Amino acid sequence: MSGLSRRQLLNYALPALPLAVPTVAVYILLPTYYVEEIGLPLLLTGLLLMLARLSDVFTDPLIGRWLDHATASQFKRTLAGGGLLCIPALILLIQPLSSAPAVSLLLGSMLLYLGWTLVQVPYISWLSHLSRDSHQRARAVSLREGLALLGLLLSACIPLLLVLGFSTQQMLWCMALVTLIPGAVFLFRLLNRLPAPQPEPSLSPGKWQALRQNRPAMRLVSAWFINGMANGIPAVLFPLYVTSVLGLEASQRPLFILVYFLSACCALPLWLSLSQRYDKITLWQSAMTLALLAFIPAACLGPGDTYLFILICILTGAALGADLALPHAIQAEVTDWDRFRFRRRQTSLLFAVWNAATKMALALAALVALGLLEVTGFSTDSVAPFAALGMIYALLPGVLKGVAVLILWRFPLRSYHHRAIMNRLKQREHWSAPDETTEPVVLGPAVTANRV
Repeated sequence: MSGLSRRQLLNYALPALPLAVPTVAVYILLPTYYVEEIGLPLLLTGLLLMLARLSDVFTDPLIGRWLDHATASQFKRTLAGGGLLCIPALILLIQPLSSAPAVSLLLGSMLLYLGWTLVQVPYISWLSHLSRDSHQRARAVSLREGLALLGLLLSACIPLLLVLGFSTQQMLWCMALVTLIPGAVFLFRLLNRLPAPQPEPSLSPGKWQALRQNRPAMRLVSAWFINGMANGIPAVLFPLYVTSVLGLEASQRPLFILVYFLSACCALPLWLSLSQRYDKITLWQSAMTLALLAFIPAACLGPGDTYLFILICILTGAALGADLALPHAIQAEVTDWDRFRFRRRQTSLLFAVWNAATKMALALAALVALGLLEVTGFSTDSVAPFAALGMIYALLPGVLKGVAVLILWRFPLRSYHHRAIMNRLKQREHWSAPDETTEPVVLGPAVTANRV
C-alpha cells in the first residue's frame, strides 16, 4: 500500500497512545514506590532497575534478528505475546511478593521490559512495510508520535489521583488498566486490520557483522544516540532545575511539562508539511540547531525568569516535534537502502538496534547528569552549585546537539536518493516476476554504491 487512508493510519498509530502511558510510572513513580512504601534501600532499587534495563538492551537486537526471519503469522504472534507478557509483569510490580520484594522488582521489571520490547520492536519496524512512500511514512510517524505524546500527557495526569486520596498502589493500578484495556483493543485492530510484514524470499537473511556495512545506518544511529542523550540529561535534571534554579514550587513543574509537550504536538503537523518540500535530514539538523540555540540561555536563568523559561519550553518543544516525526521516517529509508544495496532483509534488526540505542542513551544520560552533579557537590541546601546545575542542564545538551548535527553533515542518503532507490526496487521486483523480460535500467550516479 502506498497511499494510506485515515483508517489505516489510525489502525497503525493508535497503539502508541496506551504504550506511552506507563512511561511516568516506570521511570519516575515505581522507584519511589519501592523505596518509600515497600521499604527497599535506594541503592538496591537503583541497582535492580539498572540490571533489568541492561537485559533489555541485549534482548532488543536478538528479537529484531528473529523478526527478520519470521513469517507474517510469527510476526503477529510475537507482538501479541509481548502484550500478554506485560500483564503478569505489571501485577508482580504493583503487588510485589511480601517475602521477596527485591525479587519481585527485578523479575517484574525484566518481564515488563521483555514484553515491551516484543511489542515495540515489531510495532516500529512495521513502519517500513506500511508504505514505500516516504511522505506516507512521515504521516504515519507523525500521527503515531502525536498519540504517544497524548499518552505521555495522560501518564502525567493520572498521578493527580493522589490528591484525591488514592494510594500510590491504587494509582498504579489505574495506570495499568488505562494501559492494558485500550492497549488490547488497539493492538487487536492493528493485528487484524493491517497486513503483517512478509519476508521477501529473494533477499538473504541479515548477519550481525553486516550491520557495519550499512554506513548510513551507523551514522544515523550515532546521531540518534547522542541526540537522545541531549534530550535525556535535561529530563533527569528538570525537577531540580525548576525548584533550585528558578526557585519555584514542585507543584508548578507540571505546567512546564504541559507547555513543552503541547508545543511538540502543535509542531508535528508543521514538520510533516515541511518534509514534503525539504529534505528530512536538513530539517532534523535545523530542529536540533533550534533546540541548541533556544536551550543555551537556560544556563543563565534564575529566580523570576519563569516567563523566559516558558518561551524556552515552547521553542525546544517545537524542536522535539521534529525529533518525533523525522528520524523514524529516515530510519525506514535507510532500511530500504540496505535492502537495495545488499539484497538482504534485516529491517527489524536495524530498528531493534536503534531502539536499544535509545534505551542506552537514556540510561547513560541519567548516569552522566547525576554523576556530574554529584562531582560539583550540589545540594538543595546550598547556593553555590546552582550555577553548575544550570550549565549541566543547558550547556551540555547543547554541545551534544551540536555533535549530532555535525555527524549528519553531508549525510549520503537524501530524499531524492530514496525516491530513486524505491523506483529501482520496484523495477527489480518487476524483473524477477515470472514471465517478465523487462531489461534493467541503469542506476543514476546519485544512488550508486560509491555515493551512498
